[in-house]
Amino acid sequence: MPTDLTAIDLATLNAVQGVIVAALRNQCCQWEQQSSDAAADGRLSNALMLEHWAFAADLLAGVVSTEVSSLFGQALNARLTWSSTRSVGDQLLDSLTLEVAAAQSEPVEVLSA
Repeated sequence: MPTDLTAIDLATLNAVQGVIVAALRNQCCQWEQQSSDAAADGRLSNALMLEHWAFAADLLAGVVSTEVSSLFGQALNARLTWSSTRSVGDQLLDSLTLEVAAAQSEPVEVLSA
């Protein structure tokens, strides 16, 4: 995890959370359906195994969501704390520097004052 939480892009972090949680929930639904199909076919041990996998995927989706939300909160808090000790001009210059560096096709070394 980066030590400078102010450098984390909150929009990207939010998008990552959505993608990961959606993928886990989708997998959960697939396993639930496969479990139901296996039970209907009389493959009860397979049905039980798939049901357990679905439960684990659902549980993991909740854990991931909670942990990413916590990181989001920490990053937001770090930004608020960091910004209160710096001038608006310095904050604006840092923000513009990071935006320009992110728009470059090759990595640009950002020098800090």
